[in-house]
Amino acid sequence: MLRFTLLFTLLFTTLFAQQENEQFPFIGVTLATHSIDFESMGQTSSQNETVVGFRYGKQTLDWRTVFTLSGNNAFQTFAMEIDKILLDELFGTPKIRPYIGATVGYLHYDTISSLDSDGFYYGGDFGFLIYATANIDVDLSYHYYKVSDIDPVDTMQGANLSLHYFF
Repeated sequence: MLRFTLLFTLLFTTLFAQQENEQFPFIGVTLATHSIDFESMGQTSSQNETVVGFRYGKQTLDWRTVFTLSGNNAFQTFAMEIDKILLDELFGTPKIRPYIGATVGYLHYDTISSLDSDGFYYGGDFGFLIYATANIDVDLSYHYYKVSDIDPVDTMQGANLSLHYFF
């Protein structure tokens, strides 16, 4: 829990340090796949979950903050992601922009054992923002999260495809 609190504090500190830049708010939809790893009595197994979600965020030229609510029948998440957009200093503002970031989130998961479980996750992500038009971008990313407080869930990893509209 201490790691979660420290990571959350670091993310919010970074978020509020960027207030002087011009901000670009956006809304969007996301489609994600998660490979969920279970550890039980020394054996590891995994299960795949595909989820759909809604996103809201703000972006500056260097940073991006995103709130995501996603889920399916057995798997629901709420996450906050903060990303650092990379390499703009070298290339200006190109149509394809790589980023790296950190995520903290809440997870509700109906596990294989039919028990409802609630917990938290934290981890990293990296991806590419692809600008389709002046108001629309596509986000392709990979994520890896460590899950806590849900036994026997250990980690989640997977890919996201998101579409954002800037207003």
